[in-house]
Amino acid sequence: MISLVIKMNHNEVTWRIFPLNTPTIIRHCSKCNRKMDFYCSEKFRTNSNQTRSDIWLIYKCEKCDTTLKLAIKKGIKPSDLPKERFDKFTNNDVALAWEYAFNCDFLKNHNCVINYASVKYRVDGIESIDLEKPLYIHLKSDFVFDLKLSGFLASTLNLSVTKIKRLAEMGNITTNPECNIAKHKIKSDMEILIHTLSSPLLQPLLLNEPVQ
Repeated sequence: MISLVIKMNHNEVTWRIFPLNTPTIIRHCSKCNRKMDFYCSEKFRTNSNQTRSDIWLIYKCEKCDTTLKLAIKKGIKPSDLPKERFDKFTNNDVALAWEYAFNCDFLKNHNCVINYASVKYRVDGIESIDLEKPLYIHLKSDFVFDLKLSGFLASTLNLSVTKIKRLAEMGNITTNPECNIAKHKIKSDMEILIHTLSSPLLQPLLLNEPVQ
């Protein structure tokens, strides 16, 4: 692990990534008679009798609204879950629905193909970026949705992915924990140090000219 503690004057910011929707999943739709994208309805269905309960997360076909039920619990006893959590299922708690909708293992256990490209997101904290001096970024994300670090930095800094990869190769972008910026997917909180991009040595790269 590397340290990004720097002695010189620098900007220090926190960027928070917030998904605006849950990923769709690809499954066969019986009504459309082909594979379709299904969206999470953010609702659960429970079926209970005196001794056992079943719980499903409900998805809907984007085209025809056909219902797809993904089993969360089947045949559980009332005592198997804390009452507070069971109440969240019965009350269609949105945060709990998102927890399952972003759970890769849960979805793959139901033979779902996860369409992460359907996830749109916003980033808080990037209102002003000054790259005249080093930028120290605390990157935070509560959800994992296959977001490549190189693509994220490219769109946020308004540079091409190729330039981001080149800057990383030159040591002008470093991370903690250390990772291969070209291949890394954002899975948890991390720190990023972007060294000043105002150096004359970097101007050819940023202006699409050969670097000497």
